[in-house]
Amino acid sequence: MISLTSLPADAEPETDEELNGAVAANPSCYSVTIFTQRWKEVRDFYVDILNARVLSERTDRYCEMDLGGIPLTVRRCEHGEMVSYFHLYVSMKNRDAVLGELRRRGIIVTTVGPYTNFRDPEGRVIKLSEEKTIVS
Repeated sequence: MISLTSLPADAEPETDEELNGAVAANPSCYSVTIFTQRWKEVRDFYVDILNARVLSERTDRYCEMDLGGIPLTVRRCEHGEMVSYFHLYVSMKNRDAVLGELRRRGIIVTTVGPYTNFRDPEGRVIKLSEEKTIVS
């Protein structure tokens, strides 16, 4: 799970003891990258369906976006790089609207317990609940 939280400057540990044995002091995430062979489809999926906001892009190479406060980059696989898979937790308030759009586009949607499941264009499973979205 990636949790992005801004801490006030005075929250930085001042001594080694305050790090509790950790090496890094309050690291921050500036990008989660999705390596893909289907750049346009994956980019459009996150922008058009999950409402990611495009910050910058170079067509068919990369797209930097903000997905509910999470810095997300979609990047084409190059030089033998592998397609990436990950887990990502995101709040989703308009679940029914998203599910309706997925079904309209012919994307298979299933429900198991409290989660509604579907896949992005490259097969990453996304699980929606009223409280959080899980991408794996």
